[in-house]
Amino acid sequence: MIVLATHDDGERRLRVIELQHDGSRAYVEGDALYTHIDRDGENLLAYVETMRGALAASARVLLLGTAGGALATALSRRGAEVTAVDDMAWAFTAARRWFHLPSRIECVHADARAFLRGGRRRWNGVAVDLFRGMEIPDQFMTSEFGDLLLGALEPGGVVVWNVADAPFSWTAAWVGRAMRRIGLVPEMIQVTNDEYSNTVVVCRAPGRAAGPARRLGVQLLK
Repeated sequence: MIVLATHDDGERRLRVIELQHDGSRAYVEGDALYTHIDRDGENLLAYVETMRGALAASARVLLLGTAGGALATALSRRGAEVTAVDDMAWAFTAARRWFHLPSRIECVHADARAFLRGGRRRWNGVAVDLFRGMEIPDQFMTSEFGDLLLGALEPGGVVVWNVADAPFSWTAAWVGRAMRRIGLVPEMIQVTNDEYSNTVVVCRAPGRAAGPARRLGVQLLK
């Protein structure tokens, strides 16, 4: 393993590493693996692929939380117009230098809530991938944040929210309730990698059929 870069702002310590046996690269905070790509920049994490599949029909995607940018890159390579927001400017530097993030992706250094409060734009896909370590920060676990997401979503659009826990965890259940409160119907998609389990919560308007995520071979729980 080669450490390509580190960043320590006093609260978070991030590393970019390269695995020598296959040339793949990872973006890591503590024990949390946020991004893993092959030498060509293709994503290697199942939860990211599940999110990409759920957003496959979205032509314009807002991504809240970027890390190494694997989801942003995958969506952009398939033709989507992507706006990526992160409160750490270094994430964009690392994503462009080490993780093949395309220059055409709009990168915004901002807190997700501040960005949503100040904007008038809407997207037909919104991805939420906001973490400190393995936890979603408290400021995003509020009714206000749910309202802000709804305000950024075009009618008929989809919200895809990553939770680093099992479908029946308190956090996944809270996300499901929050999305129901704003009028969306959540589907819990469990994605398991070795001993780790993520839940991708795919939220659509009532009556909207599930998209490509249903065909990824992962377990869906309603």
